Amino acid sequence: MQALKTGKSRHFGGVSALLRRLESSVERLLAGKNASLPENELKTKLVGDTFNYFLSKVVPGLMGFLSVATFVRMVGYEKYGRYAVAFATVTAFSAGVAGWLSQSILRFHSRHHGTAEAESFNRAADAGLLLSAVLGGIALGLALWLSRTHSAAILAVSVGLYVAMLVYTFEMTRLQAVLDSRGVVRMETIRAIGAFAIPLVLIFAISRRHYSLLLLGILGGYLIPLVGRAFHGSGRRAILIFRRPLLNERERGYLRNLWSYGWPVALWLFSQQSLVVSDRYFIQRFWGYSAAGVYASMYDVIVRSFSLLFVPITLAVHSVLMHHWNTGSRNLTRRILSQAIKLESLLFLPVAAALFIGASWASRIVLGRGNPEAASIVLPLAIGGFLWQLALLAHKPLEILCQTKRMLSGGLAALAVNVAGNYFLVPRFGYRASAYLSVASSLVYLMMLFVLTPGESFQKAIVSGETRESAILPIEEVSV
Repeated sequence: MQALKTGKSRHFGGVSALLRRLESSVERLLAGKNASLPENELKTKLVGDTFNYFLSKVVPGLMGFLSVATFVRMVGYEKYGRYAVAFATVTAFSAGVAGWLSQSILRFHSRHHGTAEAESFNRAADAGLLLSAVLGGIALGLALWLSRTHSAAILAVSVGLYVAMLVYTFEMTRLQAVLDSRGVVRMETIRAIGAFAIPLVLIFAISRRHYSLLLLGILGGYLIPLVGRAFHGSGRRAILIFRRPLLNERERGYLRNLWSYGWPVALWLFSQQSLVVSDRYFIQRFWGYSAAGVYASMYDVIVRSFSLLFVPITLAVHSVLMHHWNTGSRNLTRRILSQAIKLESLLFLPVAAALFIGASWASRIVLGRGNPEAASIVLPLAIGGFLWQLALLAHKPLEILCQTKRMLSGGLAALAVNVAGNYFLVPRFGYRASAYLSVASSLVYLMMLFVLTPGESFQKAIVSGETRESAILPIEEVSV
């Protein structure tokens, strides 16, 4: 037994050493020979977190690919199209409602972590989660009921899935805020495996191939990691908000400040997810649910699995940037952002070449048979997904400066282009128009960022440390 333990220790020690050497190599490529010691330490943390976030996306990426390919074959294009429209609606709603709180926590958590105000800040965040779950769940239920397109069972499952997504996003945000990238890996891995396995078990156990079972199974996938978090310290603390839901004056001040920063971000996230809803809604309206199912399956594999390469960089950059900006280390901000953009661009080039060559093969793998029209949208979907990932980095200066309303303006402009384009072009060109509109809307957003980002103000904030601090002060300090 002791020998076995020793062997395992050597094995894992070798793996750890290999990972450390890999991170050190990437760090040296990013830092260069003339980088200072603090800069190297920061980049080591950035590369390490990027690697961990990459691991957190490996299993979801693989499970996402398997889920689409399996579910399409099991329920068919038409039912998968109905599932895709319902799931996109719930996702857009949950992203919009959860966005104000999650992005505010990421922006300001490190300012209060470990201080006397930490408990008040955490209680304000927990109260925000409770309000979002209750009010958002009621609003979503009413919206689905008024649409008259979903049964009572679909409505109940959709509301439950919304609440689970909301709480899951909140817990993931807490982990990112404390730079616990390994915790993100654990939660994402459990969720991804559950969201793939549980729908299969339900379909085989009940012997029905209805899209409601896909939604119910995905709900189970979100609940499994949340059960584990319920017994964790932060999870227990969040549950305790039910015992004393009323906030004192300082806590209400923090909640108002979180809302003040976060509501434009929430609407921005809602506008981004509404791009997906817009595509699928107009395709099913003009061409039917089968066409929507084909487009959604290709989109889910190309764009969502495509994020496997780029989301880890975005997550690591966001957490590290906000942490060091809040704690006074601001001089590396521009360099980190530019290097992250260069890294994403270098990663995209070979991927784009491979997708250009293997578009027909990719559509055949996803759909189970050849489809020339589906193959024609592979590359534009990939380009659109890449440009949106670049946009997530390009708008970081606006996030840091708390100018989230400018982000919202750009997001709404991109959504307007997408909706108008789908309305006029999908009836004539089919879902191929939606694929190219994903590229057009991302370019519109990037151009809006170029116009709306105040470069001089950002540089001044880096040099002098002047930011809109009043946006994050407790309410009694703001009123002075």
